[in-house]
Amino acid sequence: MSCSPQTAFGAHDWGSAPELYGPRHDYREALILRRLLPRLPGPQVLNAGAGAGSLTHRLLRAGCAVTSIDASGELCRRLAAELAGTAAGARVLRCDVVDTGLPDRAFDGVVCAEVLEHLADDRAALTELARVLRPGGLLLVTVPAGPFRYDWVDLWAGHLRRYEPSDLAGKITGAGFGAVEVDGWGFPLSAAYHRWVYRPALRRRLARARGPGGAPPRAARTAVRAALELDSLFLGRTRGALGLIATARRAGS
Repeated sequence: MSCSPQTAFGAHDWGSAPELYGPRHDYREALILRRLLPRLPGPQVLNAGAGAGSLTHRLLRAGCAVTSIDASGELCRRLAAELAGTAAGARVLRCDVVDTGLPDRAFDGVVCAEVLEHLADDRAALTELARVLRPGGLLLVTVPAGPFRYDWVDLWAGHLRRYEPSDLAGKITGAGFGAVEVDGWGFPLSAAYHRWVYRPALRRRLARARGPGGAPPRAARTAVRAALELDSLFLGRTRGALGLIATARRAGS
C-alpha cells in the first residue's frame, strides 16, 4: 500500500485524534511515570513531542519542571493555553525534535513517547536529545513494537516504522547513551485490546461520513483500564509485546 496516512484516512496532527486517548494510552503513561520518576537526577524534564499534552500534565502534577515541545503549532497553542497561569515551571515551545534549538545539557530527563516512529531520521532525533541532556541524565523512550504488526492503523497514525528491541537499543547507544534497557509492554491484554477492540472501533469510526462517533461509556473505559494493569505482570517480555519502553543514561561527564 503506497498511500500516505493523510491521503488514505484524512489529515490530522499527530497526537490530536481523540481515538489516540483511551485506556491503553493512560496505562502507557502510567508506566512511563513509574519508570521515570524514581530515576530522575533532577526536576528539569523535556517532553519531546508532547502532542496534546496529557503526559505534560501528569509530569507537572508529579512535581517536575516541564518543557514541552512539538512541531504542531496548533497543539502547542492549545497546551500553552491550558497551562497559562496554572503551572509554575512549565514552558511550551514549537520546535522540531531533530533540531530543538534548546541549550546544551539543559535537562535532567527527557521523555520521547510515541514520537520516533513518526520521524524520517530517528537517529538524528536521539542525538539531539542526548545533546540537551546533562551527563547522567535519563532518557525514556516508548515506541510501537514488532515490524510484523505494521498495518493500516500505523498508516493512519503516521507511523513510518515499528521497532525490534535490538534495533531500538542500537540506535540509542549510537546516539551517545549508556546503560540502555529495553523492555516490552502491552502483553497480553493491551495487544488483544488493540486487535479486537481498538482496530475494529477505529475502522467503524473512519468509515462514517460524519467522522468519529462518541466515546465509549465511562464505566467501560474504567473497567478496561483496570484490566490492563494485569499486563504489568508481564512487563519486560518482548515477544508479543505491543510496544517497547526504553531507558538510558546520557554518557559523558
